[in-house]
Amino acid sequence: MQVMPTRDTARACDAGLPTYDVVIPCFNRAESVSRAVESVLSQRPAPARVILVDDGSSDDTAVVARALERRHGSVVSLLLPRNAGASAARNAGLGLVRSEWVAFLDSDDAWLPGAAPALLAATAGCDVVVGHFRRAWAGGEEGIAECGWSGTDILSALALTGAVGPSWSIIRRSSAVASGGFDPSFHNCNDWDFYVRVAAAGARFRRIDDAVALYHVAASDRLSLDEATGAANAARVRAHPSLRDLPPKRASFAVPAPAECLSLD
Repeated sequence: MQVMPTRDTARACDAGLPTYDVVIPCFNRAESVSRAVESVLSQRPAPARVILVDDGSSDDTAVVARALERRHGSVVSLLLPRNAGASAARNAGLGLVRSEWVAFLDSDDAWLPGAAPALLAATAGCDVVVGHFRRAWAGGEEGIAECGWSGTDILSALALTGAVGPSWSIIRRSSAVASGGFDPSFHNCNDWDFYVRVAAAGARFRRIDDAVALYHVAASDRLSLDEATGAANAARVRAHPSLRDLPPKRASFAVPAPAECLSLD
């Protein structure tokens, strides 16, 4: 499918900001995926494309995705024949990305107003831009702005935990592709493993102080914390050669947090 440049894409070029696509993997998210899409389309500049990847959902997610595609010229829906996991869904979306930059937004999270210009304005001279997020609970309460990375050495942060979340960061497409994308063998910790490999390949990370995303907490079926699997996968991540010589650090898997090992299935 060919998508014509939008007026917002043209404005981004005029303002000196790079163009970007957003990949939104979704599995049984019929009730929340529209919110995620609208939060992205309302950005100024808007993305060149929003790529919805339905990971074999058993609810009406595919119906909602098709409806969003018909309603918005910049939305592309990709329906996978069976559930293959978040990594496979993100990789499928990455294969359709054509812009210089790409964001991976979880389907039950949302970008805050001003997220796109805040992230894009910091892209010069780096390959990954990391913002802050706010936790949002079902009752409407929102937490303070958080970031799992202090902005110092990224590998030291990644040696402790998954310091970067896809919903509140943006990455140069070439860096994401060069890393090999997300590893489908990780049922959880796939984000953590991805950013370790991106950093190990020499990508330049930058943190900004802006809160750019809402991380929606609650729903028991959103993300499940599996302590045994999480601990095993954390050990796999920390075994990466780029982290082996760093001082060992303690991480807890007792409390679910966006920066720790969470399962998307």
